[in-house]
Amino acid sequence: MNITKQRYIAIHKYSLLLAIIVYLVGIFSPLKTVQPGLIFVFGVGFFNLFHHRYFIGRLKLAAHIWLIPLLMSGLTYSLPIQAAKGSYSVALSLLVMLQSALPFVLLISGRTKNLPSRKSRLRIVNARIIVQCLLFMVYITVTAVAMILGKRADFAYWAAFHISTTAILPFLFGRVLCSWICPNATLQDGLIKHLDYRRPIPSLPQAIEEQSRSSAMNISGEIDKAAPLMPATLLFCWFPMFFAETVFDLTPVIWYPVVFMFGLFVLSFVFPWRKMCTHFCWLSSYRGLAAHGSLWRLRYDKSQCKNCKRCLAEKKCPFFIDIRNQENEMPATCSVCFSCKESCVGEGVLTFRRSKSEKQRLKSLGR
Repeated sequence: MNITKQRYIAIHKYSLLLAIIVYLVGIFSPLKTVQPGLIFVFGVGFFNLFHHRYFIGRLKLAAHIWLIPLLMSGLTYSLPIQAAKGSYSVALSLLVMLQSALPFVLLISGRTKNLPSRKSRLRIVNARIIVQCLLFMVYITVTAVAMILGKRADFAYWAAFHISTTAILPFLFGRVLCSWICPNATLQDGLIKHLDYRRPIPSLPQAIEEQSRSSAMNISGEIDKAAPLMPATLLFCWFPMFFAETVFDLTPVIWYPVVFMFGLFVLSFVFPWRKMCTHFCWLSSYRGLAAHGSLWRLRYDKSQCKNCKRCLAEKKCPFFIDIRNQENEMPATCSVCFSCKESCVGEGVLTFRRSKSEKQRLKSLGR
């Protein structure tokens, strides 16, 4: 079978969709059980989708990665996460093994006319993808333990999550939550980006779209004037959620963090790719506000830019930042995913440091 780019993506996205169904049935139905091998299906599926340009010319390598969940399903068939002892563990293990074996067989026996990508991924992007996949696996594990066993294993997860993304990371690296840490970001960039079904809301009203391209909330001065700023809709979503969490003390309620994140997941299937994150995700609102004073940002050196237009916002940047319209620092809406830097063919155009020529240019402008 000839494996085209579209067919490669289809194999992995349908494997992930099936894994999602099996997982949801396992934690919300009377079965109350999840096979540990299923967690590795998510990790491998997302990893292969993120690297589809690399693996489309290396099908056998992509196939062998699917041996990881296949092996883990066999090793953990008698160790399911379940509320009570039952006869489902073997059946679930066989189902998860089938989910892993099918992509393996299709890829190992497939042929492709696509050549391996000449340009290797940036190391920092590789690191981001590994972190995303691992944290997604941790999230679905602690959620399964909480929902099935009733144990608050997710307390430690959410404590680390909120402390790092509220008190530490925004002031250092800005809105890094929205590309490296959030499970919904992994779901969006790995899966939803590649779904081609007709969305219930195919496009947002123009008035809402303009919020990400105008000074809807300019609180940081010159740096962010020419950039997509924090949309007002994010704050409108954040205030009632913060109010509800505080007044009703929802943190210790076992179902709340699950419903909260799964609500984001469901709404993300309604809007086009990343529009939920850009305009309505109340989880990232505070992080975006704090990011206006972040210590490190990606910088754009206009003097080195060749104007090749490979970093077009609507295609590369998940938050639709027009890179070439920046004076120097990326705005607070930047999630430091390095997608723009990876698409750029120039040297020294996007960096964490200002070049001498850029310093001189900004000095000449009186900045």
